[in-house]
Amino acid sequence: MNKLSKFLLSMFLISMLFFPLLVSSVPTEVNYQHPYIPLNITLPNYLDPKYYSFEAFQIKPPTNITPIIIPVAVNATFNNTGLMPILKKVYIPPGNYSLILMNVSISENNGAQYDRAAYIFVNGVPVFWGSTQEFANSTSQVDLTLFENLLQGNVTFQLVIENFYDAKIGITGLYHMNVTLILYPGNKPKGLPNMFIPLYLSKYNYSYVILNPVSPSITQQVTIPNGTYKMELLLYEEGGGLDEFWYTNEPATRSILIYYDNLLAGVVNPYETIYTGGIDLFWWKPLTSINTLSFHSPMIIDLTPMLAYGLTANITTCVTNLLTAYQITGSTAFDWDISGVLMLWVNQSNPLISAKPLTSISRFMDSTPIFSPGFSADYYQEDGNYLLNYSSLLTFEHGEEFTWTLQVGKFVAYQTFNQIFEKAYLDERFYEVSMDKGIYNSTLVISGNYPVLLDFSAFAVPISNPHVIPYNLSYFQNGTLSLSLEYYYEYLFNNYNTTIKTIENLTSVGGFGGIIEIINSYGGAILVKLTANYANTQKNLTSWFLVNNVGYKEIFSAEGIQNNTTNLTGYYKYIHISFSSS
Repeated sequence: MNKLSKFLLSMFLISMLFFPLLVSSVPTEVNYQHPYIPLNITLPNYLDPKYYSFEAFQIKPPTNITPIIIPVAVNATFNNTGLMPILKKVYIPPGNYSLILMNVSISENNGAQYDRAAYIFVNGVPVFWGSTQEFANSTSQVDLTLFENLLQGNVTFQLVIENFYDAKIGITGLYHMNVTLILYPGNKPKGLPNMFIPLYLSKYNYSYVILNPVSPSITQQVTIPNGTYKMELLLYEEGGGLDEFWYTNEPATRSILIYYDNLLAGVVNPYETIYTGGIDLFWWKPLTSINTLSFHSPMIIDLTPMLAYGLTANITTCVTNLLTAYQITGSTAFDWDISGVLMLWVNQSNPLISAKPLTSISRFMDSTPIFSPGFSADYYQEDGNYLLNYSSLLTFEHGEEFTWTLQVGKFVAYQTFNQIFEKAYLDERFYEVSMDKGIYNSTLVISGNYPVLLDFSAFAVPISNPHVIPYNLSYFQNGTLSLSLEYYYEYLFNNYNTTIKTIENLTSVGGFGGIIEIINSYGGAILVKLTANYANTQKNLTSWFLVNNVGYKEIFSAEGIQNNTTNLTGYYKYIHISFSSS
């Protein structure tokens, strides 16, 4: 996310509008003009209700079980902390738990602040990936049952809010994080991983790396314990810098490629997250966009067939089209924040004695950007697809396992734009299925569809010297947004079945106008005067959570309104939440 980085995009667009753009001499350099969007504006501080913003997606806990409550952090304060974690050592009592939830509530005080990235790691392993509200309070939760074998005994929680402040320009907001672990005693779910290898450790000893056109990939050598009979990779990601809203760029497609040694073993499709200060900052007050405060569409890549290629391997993560973005713009500020963990199922008393790859097919195709200049606007399109198919036979000291995985997906992007108008469309569709048969039987199915349509116009005029920072802009913007998430997850392990299905849709319409002050060259603007403001955001969600075909259905619907130039908190016109047995 890296909210301070939004203005890099602003500066790039302003420079194209108002003064010559100086870029490196590269073969595919193109000087296209887009409307200016202030993607990072901070607001004055306001007093707002508790839990001002919250996620639509919620997990309904059992009502007949008394949970064990473990406070992890109480008002952990983040000031000018950057990526430095706050460490909390926690003891988790032994036992079996049918469900483990974690609540994350964040409040802000002491002045204005941007929305910020929020992460939580356990012993370096990412277990929460989300963000703050730009001001006021927010609450969200995440299901940590997958990590039950990690959450045992003495563990260290690493809490991160990537916060910065500068009192000279009024950016002084402090964030306070409260984290609570909620454990529900009961039958432990079958087929949980029992070993975790965090990938790409930062200097703070948690999984985190930033990729960009200068370093579009990262590699880590891992040694897999003998006796591993199942292996999956869980990856979190988000665009930052000029790529925070990558689907409005050229190229507008990004895929995250996972390699096991030199074999393309997985593709992750990033979600088009819009944080609470993004595009039109008033769209998200108080109703936030999809996958913001807490991500709830995790992508898991089954790597079990790759065990046949060796237990020592290089795991490489690469983001596509970063170099092309540099060639078009001359900028290296297209950032991607990556965090991941290798999850292993290990039985050391049953070592692997031989392995045979049976099928190895991988294909990834991208058309690259296609531009068509027009009389009143420019046109861009790009599409691509991929197919991966691997299978192997693993022979252990006690039995054999046949393992197979298939991934297919496609993506397409279209844009029409000039210096005051842009219409951008991106769609991603993907499907993964993996199957293991032998000593144990398991099936994993993950599918998704992430369409976004953004239609907006904007007009910006410097009213002071744009070559001298700080300077002021007179600005007006109006637009519409349609964003959806369709996500399906099913995991079957020896007749124990978990199914999650989520259909979430959001529409936003409105605009604002006034004067904004550009405060630095790397990421910030302050709203000086607001003369016009209207925003209407609606979100609808239907979600199913089933264990062995029994569970619940959630239906959520809400509408947020923003129609005032002095009271900028906005209000909920309605909130409807219901749960029913399913």
